[in-house]
Amino acid sequence: MSIWFFIWLLVSLMLAGFSIWTFYIVIQQKKAWYQFARKNKLRYRKTSFMNSPHINGVYKNFTIGIFTSEHPSGDGSATRKLTAIEVEMNSRLPMAGAVGSGGMVPIVQSLEFSEEYKPDSKDWNQEYIIRCDSRRMMAEYLTPARLQALSSMMKRKNTWLIYLFKPQGTILRIDTPEPYDTLARLEKVINSLIALAETLELASGEPARLATVKAQRDAQSSIDIDDEKIAAISFELEDEEETQEPDSAPPPPETENPPG
Repeated sequence: MSIWFFIWLLVSLMLAGFSIWTFYIVIQQKKAWYQFARKNKLRYRKTSFMNSPHINGVYKNFTIGIFTSEHPSGDGSATRKLTAIEVEMNSRLPMAGAVGSGGMVPIVQSLEFSEEYKPDSKDWNQEYIIRCDSRRMMAEYLTPARLQALSSMMKRKNTWLIYLFKPQGTILRIDTPEPYDTLARLEKVINSLIALAETLELASGEPARLATVKAQRDAQSSIDIDDEKIAAISFELEDEEETQEPDSAPPPPETENPPG
C-alpha cells in the first residue's frame, strides 16, 4: 500500500474523531442547558441539531438570556460562534456608556459616546475600554469594588465582556467559546455573572447623587464657557485700546504780531 493511503486514512480518522467529539459536546450541552432551564423554570427553545438552544427568563431576580452569538473573523471571511450569557440589569444609570474587553473593544469603539474614561487603578488593564457621555459621572460610579469585580470577570480566559448602559436599559454580557456542557459549569458561570450584576447595581439614592454630579458638571461647563467669552471680550477691548492712536494735540492759538 502507498504511503499516501495511510496519510489519507489518518486524516479521515482524525476528521471522523473530531466530528464524533463535536456531536458528543453538542448533545451534552443541550442536556445541561435543558436541565438548567427546567430546574429554574426558564423558557427553553430548541434550535437545529448542531446549534445551541435558547434560554431566557427570570433567574435570581434578573432577566437572563443564554444563546449562541456570531462574531466575524478578523478578515470578515467567516464567523465565529460563541456562547453568550446576558443579564438585564434592574437599575438604570442616568448616563450612557459602555465597558468592553477582548473582542468587544471594537464594538465599544464604534459606539458614538463622546468621552473615554481611563480608571487610575491597579486592577484595570489598559487593553479594556470605557466610553461614556460623562467622564466625571463614570468616575463617581466606578468605585474600587465595582472596578475590581469587572476586572476579575474580564481577566477570565477566553471571556469577552460588554457592559452597555443607557437610560432606557442596561445589559451585562459575556461571550466565550466554552460550551458549558455540564450543569455544574453552567450554574457556576451564570452565578458569577449574577454576582457581578449585583455589585454593579445602583444603591438606594445613588441615581440622584450621580444625576447631581452631572448637573454640577454641566453647570461648571456653562461657567467655563461664560468665562471664556468674558476673557475674549476683554482681550478684544484691550487690543483696541492698545492699537488706537492717541488724539493729536490741538494747534496753538494764533496771535497777532504786536504793532511795530
